[in-house]
Amino acid sequence: MLISIERRKKLTGVILFCIIVFLFLIKINMDSEVASSHDFLLGEVIYQLADTHPKEALLGGVMAGLGFKEIVSDLFFLQSIQYFGSWTESREKRYKMACPLLKAMGKLSPHFVPGYSFGALIMEETGHVDEAIAFLDEGIENNPYAFELWIYRDFMIRLFKTCEYSKAIQGLKKAIQLEGHPPILERILAYAYEKNGQIKEAILQWRKVYLEGENSRIRKIARRNIERLLKLLREKHDETDKEN
Repeated sequence: MLISIERRKKLTGVILFCIIVFLFLIKINMDSEVASSHDFLLGEVIYQLADTHPKEALLGGVMAGLGFKEIVSDLFFLQSIQYFGSWTESREKRYKMACPLLKAMGKLSPHFVPGYSFGALIMEETGHVDEAIAFLDEGIENNPYAFELWIYRDFMIRLFKTCEYSKAIQGLKKAIQLEGHPPILERILAYAYEKNGQIKEAILQWRKVYLEGENSRIRKIARRNIERLLKLLREKHDETDKEN
């Protein structure tokens, strides 16, 4: 059994070496621009994976530099899913195994939006919330029209996880300035104003939603929230008068 395992390891090493040589022969005529890209990607991938995934660092870096970065990115993404799904391991162990692959994936395939969502989910679920936000920041920078990333960061995390209401408002306002943003962002902004104690701003935002409502159901929701917040303002005003 031990001999079989040793032979298998040697065979795997030979196969990996042959793959690298084969890829090199295919790309032997790469121009200088692609070669420069090879050096950059190789360095980035090795940096992300050297400590926890040395084999993936070598093979992934070489393959990415040779122009096969999309294939490597997909492999890293699938492997991260396997690591995170290993429920026999602790949360921290699963984080340490999956997240370096996802960060390397982001370098190799910066426009793969599901990878950013999944990576942020792992980071958040394992208690690394600040890292999840930073990963979503990277995803948004590379994919500004991937509005699901804005919603994940500024609604799901900042409004409900970290209670960073002001930062959520800033992010939502930037997203709303982009053409083609989903109307739900307008309603989320109104809710964020309310969470931050900016009741008047929340009312004005709901008024905007009402005037621009795409259907009667949305306008009804906006009107109901306006009435609720106006009542809240009156109650606060009455309490202030009593105190004075």
